[in-house]
Amino acid sequence: MDRNSTSPPRARAAARKSGVDGLSTTTEIRKPAHLPSRFDVPVSAIGPLFRARLERIFRCRVEFDLDVNARATVRVLGGYYRTRRLIRIYAHDRDQGRRPLEELFDTFLHEVAHHLEYTEPGSFSARACGRVPGRMHSRLFWRILGELKYRWADLQRQAVVRDDD
Repeated sequence: MDRNSTSPPRARAAARKSGVDGLSTTTEIRKPAHLPSRFDVPVSAIGPLFRARLERIFRCRVEFDLDVNARATVRVLGGYYRTRRLIRIYAHDRDQGRRPLEELFDTFLHEVAHHLEYTEPGSFSARACGRVPGRMHSRLFWRILGELKYRWADLQRQAVVRDDD
């Protein structure tokens, strides 16, 4: 039975409206205070998620290993290890905690661009890797990264258009 059942009907209605009795007549959904402000995918699921996203925008001819590392770093977001064909992404910042998923995906695309520059420059109308000794990023690298980001953004725009229909 309602704890306000002894009060007059108007008082019970006012209490319900204000949420005093634990009920609310509004349709507003409120986030409990103990929940994080955004949903975080478990670190173990980031690798498969990113590979699936990449598959939708580009199919690599040469395989690579992906390590999503939980070690906290200060500045390093990721790295590409050419001889091992390994992409490593660092999921945590030492000061800020878990990095946002889209920042991690952006880092992933950056490292994939390094992989593609070394392993399949012909896919981007280049004869060979454009890497210049002493420089981390060549013109070919920026062309590859730009193409990957463009394809991802275009896929996102298409999804929004479909949702609006």
